[in-house]
Amino acid sequence: MRVRLHRGPHTFILAVTNEPSARCPWEHIEPDGSNLTVEDFLSVPIVRIAAHLKRFPSIYASSAGLTLPQWRLLSTVAHHRSIPLKQLAEVSASDKALVSRTVKELAAKGLVSTASMKSGDRSLVCNITAKGSKVVDKVIPLARERHARLLLALDVEDRVRLYGILQKLQAVCADID
Repeated sequence: MRVRLHRGPHTFILAVTNEPSARCPWEHIEPDGSNLTVEDFLSVPIVRIAAHLKRFPSIYASSAGLTLPQWRLLSTVAHHRSIPLKQLAEVSASDKALVSRTVKELAAKGLVSTASMKSGDRSLVCNITAKGSKVVDKVIPLARERHARLLLALDVEDRVRLYGILQKLQAVCADID
């Protein structure tokens, strides 16, 4: 089977044919991984895809006057409405220093606010402001459309299978860490 992705003006078309393709290096894997080359590592295609996905938000983030880290955190806060900074770092897969710095930038723009979780507690909770909600409401349709376009390049069965595989790999990664 051979898979090719064609990009149209408003769509991605995934062409799957029965032409022979390169051997899958993952058909048989030795327990110690000795038959895998660096190019066979799972991280290689994932990093390549991630590099493309990282560029997705640049268009809509810049249209709102935000950096990519600012957009990612603002959209996450908007989704949760209110979220502790520690949880925000976990959910966004960002380090705590970046989250703290970016939240301060967002607060300076009036897009989020922070407050202590409890009296005398140094833990902070981040809340979306009305101004922040307006920015997200304006930008999120663009983000949804780009991601839908990418996912719709796969048929329903492949999307469901991919989602399950990614969930399983995330769980294994969490166990390894």
